[in-house]
Amino acid sequence: MTGSMYAAIAGLQTHMQKMNVIGNNIANANTAGFKPGVTTFTESMYTSLKTSTAGGDTMGGTNAAQIGYGSQLCTIDISMSAGTPSPTNVNSHLYLNGSGFFLVGPKPTMPEEGEEATEATNGAQMDPNQLILKRVGNFTLDKDGYLVDAAGNCVYGFMPLAAGDTEGAVSDEPGAATNNANKDIVWDTYLRPIRIPVAAPAPEADGDPAEGSAIYPSIDADNGVLDYGDDMDTENRVKLESVDLSFDNNGVITAVTKDGEAITIGAIAIGSVRNPNGLTKEAEGYYRAGGNSGDVTVGVAGGVLGDRYLNVAPGEDAPDGADAIDAGGETKIISGYLESSKTDISTEFADLITTQRGFQANTKIITVTDEMLSDLVSMKR
Repeated sequence: MTGSMYAAIAGLQTHMQKMNVIGNNIANANTAGFKPGVTTFTESMYTSLKTSTAGGDTMGGTNAAQIGYGSQLCTIDISMSAGTPSPTNVNSHLYLNGSGFFLVGPKPTMPEEGEEATEATNGAQMDPNQLILKRVGNFTLDKDGYLVDAAGNCVYGFMPLAAGDTEGAVSDEPGAATNNANKDIVWDTYLRPIRIPVAAPAPEADGDPAEGSAIYPSIDADNGVLDYGDDMDTENRVKLESVDLSFDNNGVITAVTKDGEAITIGAIAIGSVRNPNGLTKEAEGYYRAGGNSGDVTVGVAGGVLGDRYLNVAPGEDAPDGADAIDAGGETKIISGYLESSKTDISTEFADLITTQRGFQANTKIITVTDEMLSDLVSMKR
């Protein structure tokens, strides 16, 4: 007889777990980029009183007789459909109109003084699976010129290199970019934190760039290390005097400096996984890839980098197994908006009512079972 009580206890536990999910969904009704959880139950274990039997020559078959022991939590899925754009009128707030995620993370490892730089210490993130994914593009510039999110994580993407030719060859010396037409820029194909270009020092000879103008690095094709020149201190010469930061639909960031110079800062990377529901949710709207999500693939909206390969210097042949930088699907980036929460209050309240009634019904099972046990005990009197 106590089996009904244990089944009811299992039902109470599963309904309480669903209530926790509903409470979290409602609490985040106005959280930008929030993806609500969807809870499903499944039956718990069974005890067979009688097994099924096949029919014979003279008798028909019989069905099994089983008693169940309640329900258990089956899944807590994530509703990954995109929320609607919510206007903020802040240029550096970005909305992903489509699938995919922004890629953010810490500043990567740089070589120690005197240490020869390698692909592991070239200032790039060689493995995109180590980065954090997020849908909320609440970005700004920090004091060092890095594009960061609200928690201080750097936004990753691709930056222009010093002018080469339009076939993708890389300049051997730091200097200006070709121009601000995206199709003519020579893009670095190593995934790095996006940062404003450094400012040129005072000119020492005729033909040197004007003081304060934007200087783009050259790149070492062997290890992907950026070179700003012998006289450039990238930590103290970050070009902070920029105004009118703007983002186009392909995620290309441009700005106009206080001197009226138009510069291109970078292109925001878009990360994708094969199974978004397999991502692990973390606090502050972050997701981690791994397990059943599949590996992170990297692209850019609109294919602005052209036919390039990740972590392969422009103009170099791609080795076997190199990952192509794709066009980011049909995703577009819209400036001045953030993604709204996907919590549907009406749906959550309907689930709240049914979950409460389910919980209440399970308590009645315990009450009735208790009364039956009391009646059984009282038979002795």
